[in-house]
Amino acid sequence: MASHQLSGNSMTTLYWLTSFVCLVWLVQSAYDAYQRHQLLYWPNVIFFACMIGVIAGAAYQAMQVRHDTTSDTQDHHS
Repeated sequence: MASHQLSGNSMTTLYWLTSFVCLVWLVQSAYDAYQRHQLLYWPNVIFFACMIGVIAGAAYQAMQVRHDTTSDTQDHHS
């Protein structure tokens, strides 16, 4: 069975898309919790903290992959 790998640009796009979708989910969930007056309930706080971690992690990975891809491209052109 063949192993397929995504290109650096594809990985960067997927990480940014993941980060963006999670941000939208976080905003929607926070707004919903605010409307129900449950913004600071501990399950919501834990969920929000986890989502912030996922958003930050995906954005960081996107920047790392982009940096690595850019570095590799510049190395090949030198």
